[in-house]
Amino acid sequence: MSWKIEIHRAKPNPTGKDKAGGYPKPEQLLGEWVDLKNTGDGSVSLSTLYLANNEFDANCNVTKEAVIYWNGESGVTVNAGKIVRVHSGKSSDSAVMKSEDKEGVDLHAYAGKGNFILNNKCGDTLTVRWKTSDGKWLEDDRASYDANPQEGKVLKRSGSKLI
Repeated sequence: MSWKIEIHRAKPNPTGKDKAGGYPKPEQLLGEWVDLKNTGDGSVSLSTLYLANNEFDANCNVTKEAVIYWNGESGVTVNAGKIVRVHSGKSSDSAVMKSEDKEGVDLHAYAGKGNFILNNKCGDTLTVRWKTSDGKWLEDDRASYDANPQEGKVLKRSGSKLI
């Protein structure tokens, strides 16, 4: 038995005003998310998984590839066929999460960031990574989306694209 994690869906551009008083609103940060689905036939500990994205300059040139922004919590397992939603925001703010961002998944995980992570202006490439016992990085999956995704739209997987 083995696990296989696939980037299943993403919502990189939550609906509504992004900031209040110059800071991102917690419900907006929780509304920016990526769904990871275990398409294998075995379970995997979240602590094994890392989620990364690209970083860009003002002209949308990639400055850093595969910057890790989330590593799963230890003691939490994703069984075969199950989906975990990785929110950009903090778990302590989950009480203000919109119902649309709660539904359709089996588990919720949190990057714990105070700023948006996914790039709307340039599009982005997301990767799921894990480390071998000797410290070597391996990539389990990769998916990208185009610049300027529609506000509030959930992007679904089609080949290696989220559309």
